[in-house]
Amino acid sequence: MLNNPALAALRRFASQNPGVAQAERIGIAFSGGADSTALLLAARTLWGGGRLCALHVNHGLQTSAQLFAQHCAQACAALDVAYAEATLQVDVARGQSLEEVAREARYLALAKLAREQNCAVVLLAQHGDDQVETLLLALLRGAGPRGLAAMPAQMQRHGCSFARPLLDCGAAELRSWLKAQAVSFLDDPMNADPAFRRSRIRHELVPVLARLEPAYRQTLGRSAALCAAADAQIQSTAAQQLRLCMQPQGLDLAALRALGAVSASEVLRLWLRQNGQRLDRARTDELVRQVLRTGQGAHRLELRLPGCILQRQGACLRLKWGDAAAEKA
Repeated sequence: MLNNPALAALRRFASQNPGVAQAERIGIAFSGGADSTALLLAARTLWGGGRLCALHVNHGLQTSAQLFAQHCAQACAALDVAYAEATLQVDVARGQSLEEVAREARYLALAKLAREQNCAVVLLAQHGDDQVETLLLALLRGAGPRGLAAMPAQMQRHGCSFARPLLDCGAAELRSWLKAQAVSFLDDPMNADPAFRRSRIRHELVPVLARLEPAYRQTLGRSAALCAAADAQIQSTAAQQLRLCMQPQGLDLAALRALGAVSASEVLRLWLRQNGQRLDRARTDELVRQVLRTGQGAHRLELRLPGCILQRQGACLRLKWGDAAAEKA
């Protein structure tokens, strides 16, 4: 397995992030697909199976979901790697994206499995082509630096550490290695379903980019890294400004107005994220517009959010939660 491109990438990542490599227990998000199979085999070669636990999330979104779970359990038994599984019921409200809801549910389930299995970190098998697709999706929805930063190599989510060691790898090289080694894996039919925008980007747009710019994965990855650096600076500034705007009662509206529309937008988005709330760009823009008008007599400022209401109280903006005892600002 020395020629496994995932193994080379994992070795590089481990040398640059010793904290990951030194973890006593390492989780591998394992779907049974090509990418996670290559990652699991690489991790087993590098660290041995005893330190690993494969974590499988069964969304139940397709008829073959149970077959995927069975394949994963059998593969781990053959490799002598611990296996843990979570089965989800994904409910999508009107207007929500199935992909986004399923992805968030998956991260939440992986974090729960990691805690149950005492995994200090969970390795994700997303690779360089996934990064390109994520960047292109963000471009198509008009995202700013935060969205264009695409997927970070490491992140904290739901109290769990996640890492993506394969962002330098391409999908084709991972599959080629698996096929050369006669390693079995499964293909998710959703990856080829034209109903999903990511699938159409993968099969229709990326081949055009590859013809125009053979090094597209590296160049677009560099753009994502630059956007990530820009967003880090923006968030650092927003955090400083948020501290200046905070009052015991909530956010000082006069201080927010003094920042101007652009900075006020970033401060409000950061404040809401810290309180577990997220707004799309259109609702954020409308909120900023109302904040900027509060000095001209717009005394009733109110926005309903999941589990709470964002409202004006005197000179401040606060979050009023459903349970009065849990009010926070």
